Amino acid sequence: MAIKQRVFKISPSQDETCDPQSKSAAFNRASELQASLPSQLPSFIKSMLPSQVTRCFWLGLPKRFCDLHMPKHDETIVLVDEDDQEFNTKYLAHKTGLSGGWGGFANAHKLLPGDALVFQLIDHWKFRVYIVRVCGSSLNETDAALGLLNLVPYGHQNKNDSKNLQKAEDMDIDLHKQNVEENSLVVFDQSQDNNDYADSPVSAGLRFSQSVLKFKEIKNIDDFSIVVDGLIIDSEIPKHFQIKYYDLCHSQKTYLHENLLKGLNVKLAAGVILETVTIADAIRACKVSNTRDDFDIWDRTLKAFEEMGMKVGFLRGRISKLVALLFDSNKLLEAKKNEQVKAEDEMRVVNKKLCDIRDVIKNLDVEIETLKLTGKNLELVFCKEANAPW
Repeated sequence: MAIKQRVFKISPSQDETCDPQSKSAAFNRASELQASLPSQLPSFIKSMLPSQVTRCFWLGLPKRFCDLHMPKHDETIVLVDEDDQEFNTKYLAHKTGLSGGWGGFANAHKLLPGDALVFQLIDHWKFRVYIVRVCGSSLNETDAALGLLNLVPYGHQNKNDSKNLQKAEDMDIDLHKQNVEENSLVVFDQSQDNNDYADSPVSAGLRFSQSVLKFKEIKNIDDFSIVVDGLIIDSEIPKHFQIKYYDLCHSQKTYLHENLLKGLNVKLAAGVILETVTIADAIRACKVSNTRDDFDIWDRTLKAFEEMGMKVGFLRGRISKLVALLFDSNKLLEAKKNEQVKAEDEMRVVNKKLCDIRDVIKNLDVEIETLKLTGKNLELVFCKEANAPW
């Protein structure tokens, strides 16, 4: 949530009482304010020089920041103050600075040398500007807000910080999300009136996309950027995942994420892409030993992503085919085995019946032979009886 700040009005004559320690304190408080801003939006700090607020009214911007986030051509840049009043300025791309219109902003807000300004890029070519005054008899609302955030109170800066910031008026800082403390960009003006900067390491961070290439225009991974809701989120995704995700998109000839819900949290969007790549790898590596639960979990996850706008239908289709091959064939095999068992049971019943029939036949054979012998004896007895004396 952005901190709204009302400018503490200060007369130019007070600048005479502002010592280097006060300027360092203002710079410190601006750094604390910057650290409290939403991490998804890039920002930088400018400590005002006399040439920027009292003479030629030229404001040089950090070159590294401009290379990452600013247009490559001259453009109108809008500055929004604490009262949501907008000021149009002219950005000169070849000089990476603000010219026409900057003087009006500086005069309207009575900026003094040593004042620290936090510029937060909130939209295409639009900055929210927070002003931390170099001098004043009381804390302004920015200082009060920082106090509520348990930041270092005004007037209690560490002595080492003061020493390190004696030249704060010559410094710019560009802090990106996840590297507020570790990878901050510090560059020094080579003079008060030009905009040459020393090279320093800088993380790409999140940045606004000026335009998105149609996927058919992408020739290789070097042309591929992951843009979600106008923000390039490549910095949120490890390079090897980017390569695998590019391969997935290339296989379908489209950005799989292009229909993701608008306003989706950057972390969540990156997580969806990372998990999609992970599931695709798991599908590629699966074996016949995988359980049905494995496939069900992958499919349920992808279904949720699909409802969020991800084009993962082809992955779900692959899962469906694998399930059919593995588990439907297993079902058919099991059914045939059951039929075989049933047939064998019936055969055993039939065999038992055949055995019983054989026994019956055998008994009948014995009885028949017995009757034949009895028949022969019957003839002798019959004849004897017929010839017997009266």
